[in-house]
Amino acid sequence: MAGEEEGGLSTGAKMLIVAVGIGFVLMVVGGVVAAGLMLRPAATSVAETTPPPPPTPSGSSLDRIRQHGELRVLMDTGTPPWSGTPPTIFNNDAGEPDGLDYRLSMEIAKAIGVPKVKVVHALYTELADRLRANTEVDMVAAGFVPYSEEGLAWSEPYLEFGLCLIVSSDSKIKTTQDLWGKRVGIYPDDAAEKEVMKLAKGYTSLEKIEQGYFELLINKKLDAYVYDYPFAVAEINTHYSRFPQHKGKLKIAQYNLTDSTYNVAVRDGEKDLLSIINQAIAAWRSTPAYEADLRRYLSPTEDSSSPEPVASGRTHKVASGETLSSIAIAEYKNSDKWKAIWDANKSRLPNPNLVEVGDVLVLPE
Repeated sequence: MAGEEEGGLSTGAKMLIVAVGIGFVLMVVGGVVAAGLMLRPAATSVAETTPPPPPTPSGSSLDRIRQHGELRVLMDTGTPPWSGTPPTIFNNDAGEPDGLDYRLSMEIAKAIGVPKVKVVHALYTELADRLRANTEVDMVAAGFVPYSEEGLAWSEPYLEFGLCLIVSSDSKIKTTQDLWGKRVGIYPDDAAEKEVMKLAKGYTSLEKIEQGYFELLINKKLDAYVYDYPFAVAEINTHYSRFPQHKGKLKIAQYNLTDSTYNVAVRDGEKDLLSIINQAIAAWRSTPAYEADLRRYLSPTEDSSSPEPVASGRTHKVASGETLSSIAIAEYKNSDKWKAIWDANKSRLPNPNLVEVGDVLVLPE
């Protein structure tokens, strides 16, 4: 023990040195911590500079559309895709989306409060399934005729129309009553087939033809073709532009063989979206723009429309600026009589909004 005290530090001295060292370390660490506390910004400044979290979606369809910043619409854009299906959707001369259903979609987008429409392609036969399965799309506007389908809800109509009877320009066929012994074509659609089977009797064949029907009519390999009027008139105009030598060789002999409508489809349960779609449709239809749009997209050309002359009875020749309502006032002192005038002429004219100057209307008694 005595030798250790002489040759080295005593145990007490060693303990003193250790204690001093620990104290120094604690002092240094404490100073660093204090400096850190002095340098750290106050908690209130962090709250002031951190951006607020994004709002939690409420789950409504309108919230979804507004968060996307666009209305996403399913349409059949043609075969091949994006080649166009006039009059619903096509590219105009400026290369921009256009068409009756595209115009309607823009009106709905405006009512919702988003600046643009995004068209999502799907085949017509796949539209319903795509809508039900994909919440990233919002609605269908594609010349869609409402039918009973689980999971879908339908808007109010945005267009009333009917099947029409198309024949060659030199055909003697005037109505479906003249189809006895004739070869009749229809677009591949089960509902249209049922309607034609009720309307026409005694035809020799009823063929479902998806393409080339105008050539068959012109070349006398088919006697008549029954088709939705909106697509018929648009496709006749397109056919004439592609084959100028065929211009004037087709005509629509009879209009409105049936009473149908085009409606917008949404997923069942999206009542907020359906409500605003109906408001947009009603607002659009109440303006002069609606009639202008129908004339732009659905007016028949002189070469495709051929109403039969009126055999007898009271008539009225349409003058510039006249509508069915104004004619009803002039002839019956009652604007509501326009419906009776329309019913008397609907087989000869395509739509109440498409009465042209010079048309001769039958006036019911």
